[in-house]
Amino acid sequence: MLASATYRRLWQGRVQEVIAELQVRQQVLGPPLPEHSETDPRKVVAKSLTYLQNQCSRMNYPEYRRQGLAITSCHIESTVKQLNYRVKGSEMFWTDEGAEALLQLSADLLSDSRPLDAFWSRRAARMTGYRTYSRSVT
Repeated sequence: MLASATYRRLWQGRVQEVIAELQVRQQVLGPPLPEHSETDPRKVVAKSLTYLQNQCSRMNYPEYRRQGLAITSCHIESTVKQLNYRVKGSEMFWTDEGAEALLQLSADLLSDSRPLDAFWSRRAARMTGYRTYSRSVT
């Protein structure tokens, strides 16, 4: 229940209230020590407090919603997942150059600006039926 109320306050832009609550909690628990595990409440509270203090200026969610801005990273995460699927599929092995080319091609395919459409239009206009590169003789 506490977590739900905390998220609600953050969503409402009341970040300073959450920071104040965490500061009180940190005083009650005491400071984290190096030997404490990552899941120790003292470390969890300290990390959360540090994060909120550092990101406070970027957490104006009510204003972001008024402006119609995206508040989630799910769009980027979805794109990364699609790219990873194309590159890291089973039985796929790439050189660095090949992986970079495939990632660029995949990004172009997923792009809203559709850069491949312009590429294929320019390519078709340049086609003469002759090779435009020279073959090296060995």
